[in-house]
Amino acid sequence: MRLQTTTIFDIPFSSMTMEETIIYITKQLHDRQDVFHIVTANPEIVMYTKRDLRFKTAVKKADLITPDGVGLIKASKLLGKPIAERVTGFDMMNNWFTHLSEQETTVSVFLLGARQHVAEKAGRTITSKHPNITLAGCHHGYFKKEDTAQIVEQIQKAKPDILLVALGFPRQEFFIQTYKDQLQVKVAVGVGGSFDVWAGEVQRAPKWIRRINLEWFYRLCMEPSRFHRQLVLIDFVKDVFREWREIKAKKTSSNL
Repeated sequence: MRLQTTTIFDIPFSSMTMEETIIYITKQLHDRQDVFHIVTANPEIVMYTKRDLRFKTAVKKADLITPDGVGLIKASKLLGKPIAERVTGFDMMNNWFTHLSEQETTVSVFLLGARQHVAEKAGRTITSKHPNITLAGCHHGYFKKEDTAQIVEQIQKAKPDILLVALGFPRQEFFIQTYKDQLQVKVAVGVGGSFDVWAGEVQRAPKWIRRINLEWFYRLCMEPSRFHRQLVLIDFVKDVFREWREIKAKKTSSNL
């Protein structure tokens, strides 16, 4: 299967469905000789790339960028570059683990991020639900810069097939891109706050709220401190409509 992308604000998003994505990354797991880096990007991450060139470079170096946010799906349709569906990091990983277990493929994972007990509990949740997934190791995300080499060495010794990094952006993307040649893993994924959900520390929105694309609002209600972060969505909408007007103007002028 060939990767097809749709570019939004200079970020090449995968336009594959969730099912196609699972098939694609499974192939990478089996075939790749180097680290396959996956970024799950939402509008907040996209807007951050617009003001931080270093972060934008790290994101664009990833091998796969999935659209994690309904705003990106809406924007893609408005801009005439429709993306099939939202592919969130949490759902993608759960679906992938299920797929690997159904194939009776045994893989090992290493969890880096969150508090130590949260990472360990998240690991136990993953392995208990998916018997073919084994836990290669865990390490919390509250480490100092001078401890990084030791953590990279720990991952090297564990030799996991999959590395899940839950350090939040941009830190998780920088970590993977900086050390990918040393990590010796097959697939590395930045998964944000997923460990807290797997560990039961944070509850996802009910399915009916997710179906109507209001999970972001649910999380805001549960965590009011996120309000200042959500303000960037206003800028995202403004930029989408600005680009839409520019596209429309170009089409009008070309028809004159």
